[in-house]
Amino acid sequence: MKKHGAVAAGHDVTAGAAARVLEEGGNAFDAVIAAMWAACVAEPVLASLGGGGFVMARPAGKPPRLYDFFVETPLEKRAREDLEFESRLATFAGGVTQEFHGGYGSVATPGVVAGLFKIHDDLAGLPMSQLAEPAITAARDGIELDAFQRYVMGIVEPLLGFSPDSRRIFGKPGHQDEDGFELLDEGVVHHQADLAHSIDYLVRTGVDGFYHGDLGDALVRESRASGGYLTRKDLAAYRVLVRDPLLVAGRKGRFVLNPPPASGGVLVGFGLKLARDMALGSFGSARHLEAVSGVLHATGLARGEYGASPVILSDELCESYRMMIGERPLSQRGTTHISVVDQDGNLAAATLSNGSSSGRVVPKTGIMMNNMLGEADLSSDGFHQWPCGVRMTSMMTPALYLGADGSSVALGSGGSNRIRSTMLQVMLNMDAFDMTLHGAVAAPRLHVEDGLLSVEPGFDDALLDGLSIKNQQRWESGDMFFGGVHAAKVSADGATFSAVGDARRNGHRIVTGSDQT
Repeated sequence: MKKHGAVAAGHDVTAGAAARVLEEGGNAFDAVIAAMWAACVAEPVLASLGGGGFVMARPAGKPPRLYDFFVETPLEKRAREDLEFESRLATFAGGVTQEFHGGYGSVATPGVVAGLFKIHDDLAGLPMSQLAEPAITAARDGIELDAFQRYVMGIVEPLLGFSPDSRRIFGKPGHQDEDGFELLDEGVVHHQADLAHSIDYLVRTGVDGFYHGDLGDALVRESRASGGYLTRKDLAAYRVLVRDPLLVAGRKGRFVLNPPPASGGVLVGFGLKLARDMALGSFGSARHLEAVSGVLHATGLARGEYGASPVILSDELCESYRMMIGERPLSQRGTTHISVVDQDGNLAAATLSNGSSSGRVVPKTGIMMNNMLGEADLSSDGFHQWPCGVRMTSMMTPALYLGADGSSVALGSGGSNRIRSTMLQVMLNMDAFDMTLHGAVAAPRLHVEDGLLSVEPGFDDALLDGLSIKNQQRWESGDMFFGGVHAAKVSADGATFSAVGDARRNGHRIVTGSDQT
């Protein structure tokens, strides 16, 4: 029976897969699984079966839970001279460059496949074959490459051109050699036949097909031969972790946030608790700008001083969580988000990441591996200093907002370390400023990092001039730099739905049912 609900995601194919499943009678968890499969096809730089992520889930009538299937550091290290670990420069808008590292030596143990099947086992109602079918069709028949995905590919072009397998997937025919590599053009139909076969294989073999079967064997074989860390022991030892989320009271509702070892939820919770007890004024007022910029600055200082330890939230959490973040390498690169709600009150918020991609595709599988071990944020002491066999921490913050009126919102954002400021402001917009879902997401944002206040257009320049943070960069237009919140909302009675896909990150929304906004 058709299920009414709402979906927000970063691509129309991703959102469409979830909406189709709702139309076929699936619940929000069926829909988010379908969307996760589809995102790995339609958003291939941001999401991959070779990456990791989180799902914040609230089954109707039950407490929320966090599914952690993020990447894990390998169990053993190998000599650095044996590693494939190569520097590549990515170029952002304005010609700004940043160093990334690719190769099998940058690959951490992936968790997306394990996450998909664990959530399916626990919460789904439809067969996995039905949920994966939209992704298989999209990979086999092809998807027109839109402007946003082509832009993201362009940023990491040096990594997408790293290996012959990657060049065959992302390069123009006739321009797939290392010296003459050129990315596919916007508007072309992008086919991924190998990935379609891999998804079909996983549907037939289940989670074991990746962690104990042919796909895992191929990954381990290539990793060993080409300078990577991963072994069969790494894959066999991987487990999805189910955690109790952080619960933070707001002014008019409750925030449900990603717990440690992820750092994003702790920092967002810290900022929300600070703001809860402050006079914020009206949105866009001098008081609002000063208060929010001050809170964002404080979260940055707390992150630097405490390593985002939950001691900044409460004494009770200190003893149980203090050490869970500080010793863990931090990853915070390319991400995408999916939110789904349904008429029964089920809520799902999924955030996925493949880092900035390693440039290594497991041969004949179409699966691009992550490069979480190849990012400069991992250790102040340099690369390869991570502790073995630990879940990496992340700024990703899939979240829920439970309103005092009984309404519920699933939301999350991409945006690297701007996720903390993005999520904080959108949730404050809903809770403290009584904005609609669309207004909360569309409103201009701030970000504070290393003493620099970055500002989207829409605030009063004279008021900005009067802020205590004088070092400011005022952007001429909204940008993916400021995150991209995709959010879906259901009313208390399960009859009214709304969804917002953030235009900053190619957002798409679909609402099914008779009462829609």
